[in-house]
Amino acid sequence: MSGDRTLSAAEGNKIRLRLNELGLSLDGMRWWITGYSRHYYGFEFHCDQYERLLTKAEHNTRFRKHNVTLPDADPWRDAGIDAFGYSQTHSYNYLHLDISTNKLGLCRVYIAPSNWGRMGDPQAGPPKYLSSDVYQAIAKRMSVLGIKLEEFIDGEPAIGGTTLDGINFNPRNYKKFAQAVRDAQKANGKSFIEGKKHGTPDVIDLSFLATSGTGFREIQWTDGQSATLDFSALHLALSPVRCNVHIDEFGVVIGGPDGISLSPNALHHIANELILKTIIKEFLYDKIKLPKWFIDHLFVELPNTSGGFNRVGWGFEFHPWKSVRITAGHSCTLNDGVDCKKTFTFSKSF
Repeated sequence: MSGDRTLSAAEGNKIRLRLNELGLSLDGMRWWITGYSRHYYGFEFHCDQYERLLTKAEHNTRFRKHNVTLPDADPWRDAGIDAFGYSQTHSYNYLHLDISTNKLGLCRVYIAPSNWGRMGDPQAGPPKYLSSDVYQAIAKRMSVLGIKLEEFIDGEPAIGGTTLDGINFNPRNYKKFAQAVRDAQKANGKSFIEGKKHGTPDVIDLSFLATSGTGFREIQWTDGQSATLDFSALHLALSPVRCNVHIDEFGVVIGGPDGISLSPNALHHIANELILKTIIKEFLYDKIKLPKWFIDHLFVELPNTSGGFNRVGWGFEFHPWKSVRITAGHSCTLNDGVDCKKTFTFSKSF
């Protein structure tokens, strides 16, 4: 349980009073608050007479059984805590009560976010997109930079098949979202570089030519010496009407002691991610209905960091599990004469 307190004692008392008004009073049950969490707006508590509370919840007509977990990080789910859940009916921002079944006496109560809808409606509960692997991967990257993506999504977004396809959505507050991206900071400096709309474009601006709206690329900061095994970077295309947020497998912009410049991985990014997996992918899907998932498994490789800038190739890749990547294809080394051969690789990330 996180100790990060997200609501005041007065706000916690308001939740307790709502329980009272709805017929789930904790008075006389020997209970006490055991902690707060940054993952939900409420509190965790211990109740000696949890069976009595469970009986009251079962027979309370203002609540119905609703076993649900939080869509992103859920301290209870992560800790293996099972529970009976009860949600207030016919209400937005409804109360939700969990009573643990394997840690006796442990309970929690919180207010459901407004985008969970109204309990009693067919789609009540966390929006389904919040549990998407693609959404969670991108939202996690944004969260590290201090941006909670969910706050800027209006309605149901379109989730792509891969993190490179990303998330397309109508922005809830475009100006606030764009400003949050501009203000995002890393220890080395700013997190994103914005494509210029006016003036003479430089080489980095040219990397935004295929970007609709206002483009932002995540900067990969380096001290010029240390290396990283993660070459990916966020890429955002924002407009008041429609936004896209995705993760490029190889970032295009690097920052260091001498300033910000185009990454040496840019040509590989253009060939594999822009031309093959974006432009050609859409063309083949539109013209001959080749499944997008099939093209997602193809790759071409130009000299890049992961290959020591000494390899070109092509092939087929797939991920049987999130952390496992298997490839089969052809590659040619460039140094000391061209040497081409069939390849098969197996890699796992930890």
